Amino acid sequence: MSNRNNKSYKKYRKHNKVFSLPKALQTAVDEMLLDTSITYQDISTYLKEQGQAVSKSTIGRYALETKQLAHRLLETQARVQELVKVAKYNQDDEGLTEAALQISVHKLSERIALIEEELDDLPPEAAIDLMIKLSRAKAYKDKTYAALKNEHERAYEKFKALVYGELQEYPELVEKLVQLADETMGKLYEK
Repeated sequence: MSNRNNKSYKKYRKHNKVFSLPKALQTAVDEMLLDTSITYQDISTYLKEQGQAVSKSTIGRYALETKQLAHRLLETQARVQELVKVAKYNQDDEGLTEAALQISVHKLSERIALIEEELDDLPPEAAIDLMIKLSRAKAYKDKTYAALKNEHERAYEKFKALVYGELQEYPELVEKLVQLADETMGKLYEK
């Protein structure tokens, strides 16, 4: 029987040895990696001189891991900046909720893709539970949006009735106010 099928076998995530170096040496490695004229072997030799035995392949894996991490951080930062823009300019709960949900779903999808091999140990019940929670979150968002839209429409109808009642002697003004209100409502739901 293979280790994969053995229930007592637990796969542990390996951490790169460079992450456990003293901070000063880790910073030195990071700076050396920025200089493309310095090879992984040069960095490995430097660390050996400093009393730390780290292979060039470990340095290479560390460089790849930190590059991937930096890329993910930049992507996340860009998404958060977009979320802040939505919040700042729209002041729209629906837009803000949608942007936050998209970021969350994207990050969750990314995380699932990164830990795919660890999902082998995830019981089917837990996977189903996670999918149900995501579905409920979407259903709740849709229900909240529908309720909010309904409230807006009732408030709009009430506004029109009040405008017609209060300003009936000024039909041109009433028509202009209703036209502006119609345009505003159209913008509200054009997304």
